[in-house]
Amino acid sequence: MGARHSYMHNGTEVAFDFVDHIDHWLEYLTELLSTADSKSKPKVERQIRYLLEFRAGTNCNINHNRLLLYYYSHRAKKAGNDISLPGEDLSGDNISMTKGNGDAQAKIDAFIAEFRTREGSTSMSIHPSKPIQSEYEPTDPAFKLILKALASEDMFFIQGPPGTGKTTAIVEIILQVLKSKPNARILVCSETHVAVDNALDRLAKQSRPELMDSILRYPGFAITEFECDRTPEADAISRAEAIWQKAYGAAPELTKDLWETLEASKTHDDDIKVSRWQGRNLADMHQVVGVTCNQIDHLIDSDTQMYDLAIVDECSKATMPEWLMAMCVAKKCVLVGDHKQLPPTFCSEEAEVLEQMDERKERLIRNGVIERLFENLPTELKGTLGKQFRMLPHIGHFISTHFYNGQLEHHRTTTTHEFQDFGWFTYKSGGMRVPEQQGQEKKILINNLELKIIMARLAEIRVRLKQAKTKRKVSVAVITPYRAQCKALKTALAKYDFSDQLAVEVDTVDAFQGRQADIVFFSFVRNTGPATFYADDRRINVAISRARDAVYLVGDIDYIRSKRLPVLDALAKLDVLILHRKEDV
Repeated sequence: MGARHSYMHNGTEVAFDFVDHIDHWLEYLTELLSTADSKSKPKVERQIRYLLEFRAGTNCNINHNRLLLYYYSHRAKKAGNDISLPGEDLSGDNISMTKGNGDAQAKIDAFIAEFRTREGSTSMSIHPSKPIQSEYEPTDPAFKLILKALASEDMFFIQGPPGTGKTTAIVEIILQVLKSKPNARILVCSETHVAVDNALDRLAKQSRPELMDSILRYPGFAITEFECDRTPEADAISRAEAIWQKAYGAAPELTKDLWETLEASKTHDDDIKVSRWQGRNLADMHQVVGVTCNQIDHLIDSDTQMYDLAIVDECSKATMPEWLMAMCVAKKCVLVGDHKQLPPTFCSEEAEVLEQMDERKERLIRNGVIERLFENLPTELKGTLGKQFRMLPHIGHFISTHFYNGQLEHHRTTTTHEFQDFGWFTYKSGGMRVPEQQGQEKKILINNLELKIIMARLAEIRVRLKQAKTKRKVSVAVITPYRAQCKALKTALAKYDFSDQLAVEVDTVDAFQGRQADIVFFSFVRNTGPATFYADDRRINVAISRARDAVYLVGDIDYIRSKRLPVLDALAKLDVLILHRKEDV
């Protein structure tokens, strides 16, 4: 059945399971609630409420609970699903959400049996014969993976390594579900609105005119130029006003009284521009709704029809309460992400509360459970997209070898400009130490030498592109692990104008996940002290895999080599393109 996860308590080994993990989160969120400000408190309260709902088994599909509880603690022992429904004997393993209660388990089994009987023709398992989007052929491995996801009944995990077309896969799933089940209601959500925007934009490009009116991007999201051109009515606020104007024309006095009553219930959340009542009714009127995970509650009340399918993009970046919120309101859930990239992030206030918890609990909360679940699930409930379309092979091969067991295939082979390097702009520190030792004062992680190297190389690239009469702007990402260096880079960049040839963005590694650029500069910053921040393989994976054509590593290669960590060692073996001396820059 696979080893159970455990910890030591007072010298005794104690097993823990998915319910324990939920309880760890409830403990953390309850403590966070006591310190949260008025703006953060509603979000924390929502997450507590949904965790309690899931723990009690009152969510939309009780089989989600059973699958997560089982595969949190057990690795699949065969290709198929180890849980047959209803009521399989699991060799004495108690999989009830209420521990130690055989009667409760019997009730859950009976409920699942009733659920399966009741769902009948509303099964979410579908079996299309051919792809809808032109990006796929029927024999493509990616399309075969999509077929597996569509055939699953309750849950499916898609791992999407960098550049493998996660958004395209999400859109194909939506289109196939709508074709097979024209009345299906679909929720598209993510930890941030950017991933949702990307999915809805691509869906809009693929959709028939009659479907366009069925897509709702919930308020607070940026309406893109493309969507404004194609669907001016897509803005939820505009739609709400149009509906109210129509109602006012039919019954002015009644509508006015109702409006005044509902205005009093408007949310104070800055992200929401319409009342909760309007938002819920707008969502009920649309088939495909895009929303961040933490906005889901704005669309749900006791009278709301649940969703047939929820798709959670970037699930590895979402905290467990965030993706569980989506799972709570949908019959079927497809989780799309990559546990080889960065885990959830916590703001300083959240991190402060976390650090006060037991070390084991803190580690579990920070790392999430997506990797554990993905590794444990049977093959019929998971799959990995295997061809990347972003990176040239010399970059893609590094990513594939060091993070994905050499399993990635590479689509691109050429580019439209001369910059196709993958190596170092390194330097001799000459006594310069970053961070400087300043006694008990907070260390500021700014490396001015690396900053100057990057500005000089950007200027050189601009000149060479201009001389080559390159027809398009080349995108450049300058990324770094540290916020102070990021701010310093932005300040320095503001003094230059590269805009005729280059489109330059500066950000932290964590913030740049999900984006890409033709050329990436990675500023390591440190040349002394611990390498903890970029010793995390996931951060290096994200940093390198943002690049399409070229990667320039800007740092002290001797310092990186001295850390003797596998991924950093591999980077240190790459070619030195230029060796700078402090006095020469």
